Amino acid sequence: MAIDYTHKEDLELFVKDNIQEINGRISAFRIKNKKVGEYSDVDIKRYLKNKLISEFPNCREEIVKRFEDYNCSKSKIRDIANEFIFYHKDLETLLESTLLEELKGQYSQQMVKDVVDAIFQNSSMNSKRKNFLKTTVTGITKKSLRLILQNGFSSNLNNIESGVMTANEGDSAQFLFLSKAILAGFNCSNVDVRSSRYDAVIDFKNKIFRVQIKGISGSTVSFKDRDRGGEGIDTHNARNIGKRITSDDCDIFAAVDKQVGLCYIIPMKDIDPWDDEQIKNVNVKELEHYLENWGIIRELYEGNTNSSVQN
Repeated sequence: MAIDYTHKEDLELFVKDNIQEINGRISAFRIKNKKVGEYSDVDIKRYLKNKLISEFPNCREEIVKRFEDYNCSKSKIRDIANEFIFYHKDLETLLESTLLEELKGQYSQQMVKDVVDAIFQNSSMNSKRKNFLKTTVTGITKKSLRLILQNGFSSNLNNIESGVMTANEGDSAQFLFLSKAILAGFNCSNVDVRSSRYDAVIDFKNKIFRVQIKGISGSTVSFKDRDRGGEGIDTHNARNIGKRITSDDCDIFAAVDKQVGLCYIIPMKDIDPWDDEQIKNVNVKELEHYLENWGIIRELYEGNTNSSVQN
């Protein structure tokens, strides 16, 4: 479909004329629009996000009803977004948040009890051990169930622009790791120099370990820096292409799940032998051994101590 430039000097009308093309795939729209268009994809996404924030409270019930009429099918959100002139990904996020808010409102002690019962029913422990643990498991379930029902930690409540929010999320992952490491009993400090290849240091028994920290939001980890992007940046220039992370950069790679704060503590020496393709998109299932495994730090210390003795 060709881009309609009839109203190219009026952003509101231009977006309305081309919303299907925009929601089809905005990266393809950006390429088509690059030479002629008055507005970048950043301009368009910013406009559509502000429009959604402004208009959604007044059409919330109508949109939710329309979504239900479509059997709450995710694939139909694009059609609704086109009809109301919203960016489909932003609408999907807001719909999910709206329904989760309804679910969170149904939190109850009975729900906690049902979850705890399900945990123990699916355990092979004997009844004596279950009874011993029941109070502890019930206590933590009361706290964590609220986090589950709101889809993890609250995120971007003030609708900060995506570029700024990406940087803020990186900082949040860094401080999540720092606080968890300290809570786990380690002497851990932040590194303030942003040009450094590591973000924190852990001092364990007078041995310093350099830690690079990356936030993750999905089910994959990349042991490669993010390519630099944005307006005016040549993404093909070698200086803007992300560099592979190795033991030369850090001793530990910490992947922090920004949704719930879980940490993967990964020694870089374990990843160094992997080839360049393997490290680009690693499923967290392959990293289960490192999940919340704070004992890795002691193992690294003992390995370094043994090496020193042998040398």
